[in-house]
Amino acid sequence: MGIEDWRLEEFFDRYAEAQRDFDAEATARFWGLPGMVISDDFAGALESRADMATGLSSSYPLHRRLGFASIVPELRAVSSLTDVISLVRVRWSHLDADDELIVTSDVEYLVRDDADGLRIYVAVGIDEADALRRAAAAKGIELDAG
Repeated sequence: MGIEDWRLEEFFDRYAEAQRDFDAEATARFWGLPGMVISDDFAGALESRADMATGLSSSYPLHRRLGFASIVPELRAVSSLTDVISLVRVRWSHLDADDELIVTSDVEYLVRDDADGLRIYVAVGIDEADALRRAAAAKGIELDAG
């Protein structure tokens, strides 16, 4: 059967709310431990929520410079791997203060229904780095080469 879509939608709506508030500690609580993040440019496992919060908050200055004021999730695909594990593709729409679209990016999440609720264990950034580059270029913002 898998995790019901409505639960996943509700989960990612709450996750987006924490991100909109630039609340790294609240965002980190949506993760199970250890949490793995992987993309073309990065791969790492985080063993604690404190480490996750630190990693998440490191992106906030750039997000603010790019004018990200809101973020809206759209579930694009859900694959139930087991009764309690689902692979979920989410398209994130980053909006400015006027609710105008700045950029979208897709992320694949491995979500497990733990005893205390849904938790993300793996996130695969499909095009996040490219989305940030596009948003920066559109606003004339130079990104650090590192």
